[in-house]
Amino acid sequence: MSVTPEVIAAAAKSNVEAGLNSASSFVATVFAAVERVSTLNLATARTAFDESVAFSKAVMATKDPKALAALNLGVLTPSVEKGVAYGRSLSAIGTDTKEELTKLIEAEAAAAGKNFDAALESLFKNAPAGSEAAVKAVKTALANASTAYEGAAKAAKQVVAAAQASVEKAAEVAVQNVEKGSKAAASALKVA
Repeated sequence: MSVTPEVIAAAAKSNVEAGLNSASSFVATVFAAVERVSTLNLATARTAFDESVAFSKAVMATKDPKALAALNLGVLTPSVEKGVAYGRSLSAIGTDTKEELTKLIEAEAAAAGKNFDAALESLFKNAPAGSEAAVKAVKTALANASTAYEGAAKAAKQVVAAAQASVEKAAEVAVQNVEKGSKAAASALKVA
């Protein structure tokens, strides 16, 4: 196969189109994540405002100091739970976006790898006689590098999954501790 200007132009055009498609998909994924975060933030702000108004009205209507303390304690656990839920929602958006971007990058890397492999095969076919050992060594090195990359990618995914599970467990423990503290404080108010 000889390399002609037409072949080079066709390859360049194909590469530019693939790059534009990849960039477009990447940007669309990021914009979708930004839209989800914006929607979440607006909903959270609206809910916080509405609850703040309702709480202010309840505080103004309260005459007894014990009732005021109980009112404050009654808001604590739901506030922490809402904060944790907000964090989980942000985490879910981040995880979904990361997964989508990872798929796009992996697909792009696979396509680039195939193109690279095809170019190498073409180069190897035209290698001079007696270079079979060098060609075999290069192919082996490339296969080893590919295997190492796949192992590292798998390990990185496992680390991310473990870290996410740890964060979720810590949030759950925090909510439980706040609930225990609120219940203890409420019991102390009843006794007093």
